[in-house]
Amino acid sequence: ALALPSALDAARLHATSRLFSEPVPPSAPGGEPAPSVIEQALRRRAMDRRVALPTALPEGETWARQLCFEQMVCEASPPAVIVAGSRHSLFICRRGRLLSCGSERVEDEPEESEADGAEPDEGSEAYPGLLGHGAGVVMLTTLTLLPSSLLAVTTVAAGSGHSAAITTDGTVWSWGHGTSGKLGHGDEANQYRPKPIAGFAGGRVCKIAAGDHHCLAIDSNHEVWSWGHGGDGALGHGDKLRQLCPKRVERFSGQRVCAIAAGSWNSYAITASGSLFTWGLADGGCLGHGDLVDVYSPKQVEAFASRRVCAVAGGALHSLAATTDGAAWSWGYGASFALGHGDDAHQMKPKQIAALAGERVVAVAAGTYHSLARTAGGEAWSWGGGDYGVLGHGDEANRPLPRRIEALCGVRALAAGASHTFALTGDDDGGRGAAATEAPWGTAIATTGAAQSSSAQRASSCASSARSASAAARRTFCTARGRE
Repeated sequence: ALALPSALDAARLHATSRLFSEPVPPSAPGGEPAPSVIEQALRRRAMDRRVALPTALPEGETWARQLCFEQMVCEASPPAVIVAGSRHSLFICRRGRLLSCGSERVEDEPEESEADGAEPDEGSEAYPGLLGHGAGVVMLTTLTLLPSSLLAVTTVAAGSGHSAAITTDGTVWSWGHGTSGKLGHGDEANQYRPKPIAGFAGGRVCKIAAGDHHCLAIDSNHEVWSWGHGGDGALGHGDKLRQLCPKRVERFSGQRVCAIAAGSWNSYAITASGSLFTWGLADGGCLGHGDLVDVYSPKQVEAFASRRVCAVAGGALHSLAATTDGAAWSWGYGASFALGHGDDAHQMKPKQIAALAGERVVAVAAGTYHSLARTAGGEAWSWGGGDYGVLGHGDEANRPLPRRIEALCGVRALAAGASHTFALTGDDDGGRGAAATEAPWGTAIATTGAAQSSSAQRASSCASSARSASAAARRTFCTARGRE
């Protein structure tokens, strides 16, 4: 039977259609007109969610349309309660506690008899502290609560060898492999348990993103901070220097940044005007500027000059975005059909994904060689490399064009790792109305990929293969460009 939209969905559709189709009304004599009912509702919603309201409007905008846009950005990238890294996964339970599973191993040589928490073989490489359970715990095949003082977690981020989380008081915690200062503690020491970062000038942090070797954050003043490896310009400070502590990205001084995302070696930001900025490694054209020139300071993507971007995601060397008109876009490295255009050609500039033209895309997620999109109706679509079943279609076949994941409905969030994928389904309240349990939020968790293998050895092998593929993608373009 055909499911009818709820009253809330119908109201959202009506309000959004009106706000983005009506012209900007002139100001009344003597000042601004009284707030409309829609504007008042949007302000109340933002206050209830503790979202800081803008103090100024982009040129030519109204308060109602601006608040609606920022609400769309928030819903496109809500606080992450489930994330997928290269070799590990993180979950937040209803009580705000953090759980993790995965493996620190780089070499896929575990013995079948090894138990959770066993020491790695002598001489094997590892990413120490990745799971956050203390020294010696190198593999967990089931979700396990972190035995730490890290409580009241609101959002998490997973890099290739490190993790970060934000608590309700705006404090950022990090742990894992400390090379290049990507943990933000002023040194390169490994951290085996979550440790709070001091270095945001007393500000509260509300959003965070993690690349392979760097991190980004937005504070309560909507300023952007970055730290970690800066060799490809991913930090946005105009140089190649690493940063051992969080440093404010001055390019956004005076601008209100609403969302951030991190690719493997590049970075993204969406401003209050709906402009998309990218910087970092440009291999494959993944920055969207029409060339292969690395960018060391945030640069606006001109292809979206006449549109407003509400969601963005970065994979190893490809990028995805959604605009307020519901269109999905991709650009960068086209291997394994990751761009969704029906071929493996690289795209130097954003190109609309024609196969999704009939859908209203509100959020996107990118893995190493696979991509996902979430629609306003709660459907999930996937395409690209299908190794280990990451696309969720019951096989390992590559998909050159987006295909709806039949097993999923009511999807609230998507997370793409190197070799596994998560989809969170449930009601808008994230299941908080139900009795609190030590389980991820939402009424159902759907997962695909290597992490779901019943064999710990296969899971480790899959993760290692995906990491090798990610590195190979970068090596391929570095060789083509004559880089070392």
